[in-house]
Amino acid sequence: MHEIKQIDALAELCGIPAHYIDAAGNPVTIEKDFKLNALKAMGVAAGNELEVQASIDGILRKQWSSLIPVVHVVHCGALFTVPVQVDEAHRNESLRGEIILEDNRSIPLAINLSELPEEDRLSVDQQERIRLLCPLPEDLPAGYHQLSVTLSAHQEADHHDSCRLIVAPQACYEPDILSFEQPGPTEKIWGVSVQLYTLRSENNWGMGDFSDLKQLVNKLGPQGADIVGLNPIHSLYPSNPLHCSPYSPSSRNFINPLYIDVTALQEYQDSAEIQQHVNSDDFLRQLQKARDSSHVEYDRVASLKFSVLEMAFSYFEKHASGQKASDQKESTNQSCKSADFSHYCEEKGQDLELQTTYEALFEHFRSRDINSWGWNCWPADYQDPDSPSVKDFVARSKERVRFYMYLQWLAEQQLAEAQQAAVESGMRVGIYRDLAVGVDRGGADVWAHRDDYVLNASVGAPPDTVAPQGQNWGLPPFNPNRLREQAYAPFIDMVYANMQHCAALRIDHVMGILRLWWCPPDKTADYGVYVNYPLNDLLGIIKLESQRQQCLIFGEDLGTVPPEIEAALPAAHCYSNEVVLFSRVEDHFLAPAKYKSRALTCISNHDIPTLRAWWNCNDLDLRQELGIYDWVRTEQEKVARHEDKLALLNTLADIGEAPYGVDPSDLNSMGYSRELMEKIHYYLGKTASKIIVIQLEDVLELDTPVNVPGTSSEYRNWSRKLTRTISEIFASEENRVLFKNLGLTRKA
Repeated sequence: MHEIKQIDALAELCGIPAHYIDAAGNPVTIEKDFKLNALKAMGVAAGNELEVQASIDGILRKQWSSLIPVVHVVHCGALFTVPVQVDEAHRNESLRGEIILEDNRSIPLAINLSELPEEDRLSVDQQERIRLLCPLPEDLPAGYHQLSVTLSAHQEADHHDSCRLIVAPQACYEPDILSFEQPGPTEKIWGVSVQLYTLRSENNWGMGDFSDLKQLVNKLGPQGADIVGLNPIHSLYPSNPLHCSPYSPSSRNFINPLYIDVTALQEYQDSAEIQQHVNSDDFLRQLQKARDSSHVEYDRVASLKFSVLEMAFSYFEKHASGQKASDQKESTNQSCKSADFSHYCEEKGQDLELQTTYEALFEHFRSRDINSWGWNCWPADYQDPDSPSVKDFVARSKERVRFYMYLQWLAEQQLAEAQQAAVESGMRVGIYRDLAVGVDRGGADVWAHRDDYVLNASVGAPPDTVAPQGQNWGLPPFNPNRLREQAYAPFIDMVYANMQHCAALRIDHVMGILRLWWCPPDKTADYGVYVNYPLNDLLGIIKLESQRQQCLIFGEDLGTVPPEIEAALPAAHCYSNEVVLFSRVEDHFLAPAKYKSRALTCISNHDIPTLRAWWNCNDLDLRQELGIYDWVRTEQEKVARHEDKLALLNTLADIGEAPYGVDPSDLNSMGYSRELMEKIHYYLGKTASKIIVIQLEDVLELDTPVNVPGTSSEYRNWSRKLTRTISEIFASEENRVLFKNLGLTRKA
């Protein structure tokens, strides 16, 4: 019993709670062995009673030894204080210091410790340590500042400390048209969410690209849409294009170069060599196959694009100085482009160098072994980014590393142009990006910043009715202790990067800023535990960056949402994520007025069947076909689905949107129809949510999913295209009427 109490105490110190509430609302006690798995993953010694006690003592000593914390976050609207820890013998001494603001202004501090309230105390190494709450000036501006303090009359290092002081605003940014805080009426807006790669056009090379995104916003803006949502566009693996899940990226701080529209490059237009290449019979045959396919053929698309991107880069490098230009104007333009590229590389600095070095190394080793899926497969001396072997490789491969830098530069330019096009088309928000919950363990982020991640654990979800053994997403979690030691720099960089060239950010599985479910290696997810993260600190950073970048924030809060998240997000003006198909209440769906106001609401999303598939139970048949359900489970789910459909029809009738001729008592009248699709969209349009988004899959009445959760090779996830081009979608009178009526319901 003594050992169990020790383990419980150690686990609590490491952020592992003793209990949690499951999806059914029942309390669950975490077993001792599960806690030990997580402690081992963190690198915390807990092999026996002596090790457990030594680990407890070491953590407490570390926590209490500093004068002030490494990083401290305060929030506007609350008292600004910072904890100060001293030996009790120093209780009557004074503290002096200063706050260096971001603009380099200095604010001096002089504090009598005897006047400060005591928050806590602990005996550490036979010394009584006390924690006091020190007030800070109340007029500190929001931002990243530096706080330094010294115990007066003491010059020793252990009596001097500094910390990053983060002052967060009260709430995230909201555009005036959505904000209750601004004068004037608020509005309810609508838009579209797309998986960018699914878009078809007359010009793309087999998958949607940033020019398609520009075309889409230019079509949607005049229809009255104000927002367009994207799947994560994070960097994947250029040399392994079949690794295509946007939620398992190599890096969350950079962009997938396959979204570059090669034909929009000036190099493409100017190079005779490129024009000869793309007009060859073989290239045109391959291009037509890529365009005609019902699914994105990533390997074919990558082969086509990279063959031209390499030629474009060579042309760019040859003409960068402007010396090869045919006239003065061209020379000036080329010199400006070269300077712009140099400035981009300088601004991105070491992070870009590490990212592109990784991509060059990945390409090098994969060319030797097709099964080399990440840095884990490389020779040991290349697994460390600081090793002499890596430095030698960079010296030998400067042009290839620079090529990958060029791709990132192009991708950012084209994304920025798409957002500018959205604004110019009349959209009052524009593009929102999607931030994945984690990164692939073999990717660039983990290779470059190994210590930031816990490699012996994977992010997932605890057991529930949908997944009785839980879910394991295979993504290594951020190490919460390391995050704090680095004053949250990795988190800040990630949030900042994903707020660029857009107007809003969707944070996938936003509960992760409070806690993540860690799954142990070689075991199912039901052996996992929750590990806590510093909610108020991470949310403070999101609020600060949101205001600075003027970026609206959505938190994907589907599933089991702990009360701390339910309390924190609305107060921070972080929008919730509501899904119509999850909103049944007994024999009805939620009344439109009952939906959350600060919410991004949709009918379904990438993990849910299309509306047509849901109505016709195609998703249930598919799950049986894939072996996820047996026949009995499928039939049970179909009975439940029929009840869902009846409840939805009841709701449509209540709001005056009952589809003509549909009689719930007559199964023959219950078929799916265009009118039914439109009526459900008008129900969505009438919800109280400030923002709704629709899926083009539903407008086109597709019945195949873009993703089937829980599958990998069993189904072609993340590749199914739309069945019509963007031009065809907007040439349809039916679609234009739907968009117009949707806008009218938003204004009603």
